Amino acid sequence: MTTFQGRHLIIDAYEVDSGLLENKKKMKRLLDEMPGQLGMRIFRKPVIGEISSPQYPTTGLSGFVILYESHISFHTWPEERYVAIDVYSCRDFDAKEAVRYLKEYLGTKKLKVKSIIRGR
Repeated sequence: MTTFQGRHLIIDAYEVDSGLLENKKKMKRLLDEMPGQLGMRIFRKPVIGEISSPQYPTTGLSGFVILYESHISFHTWPEERYVAIDVYSCRDFDAKEAVRYLKEYLGTKKLKVKSIIRGR
């Protein structure tokens, strides 16, 4: 029997410029570029939506890109200067490179990162 295994990287990024977190074009670029940085291939073009809620005055963004290897997604809260990001792949990838790329792209050093091996 073959054992399935995948890595799920969960990132909470803080102190991110709220202008970036509201910018659909720049956040879409993150989903366009990050898969290539990790050696992954885009299966379907990134999708970005504006999400509003009565409890938050600012509109946040939610986005995802489906990969041959699985997906990358994010949800932003501009007023909190916070973004939640998930990177899941059925093929192993360099989690340190993913974190380095996100730190640079988001312009923050304040990240909380959790890496989970799923399956098995």
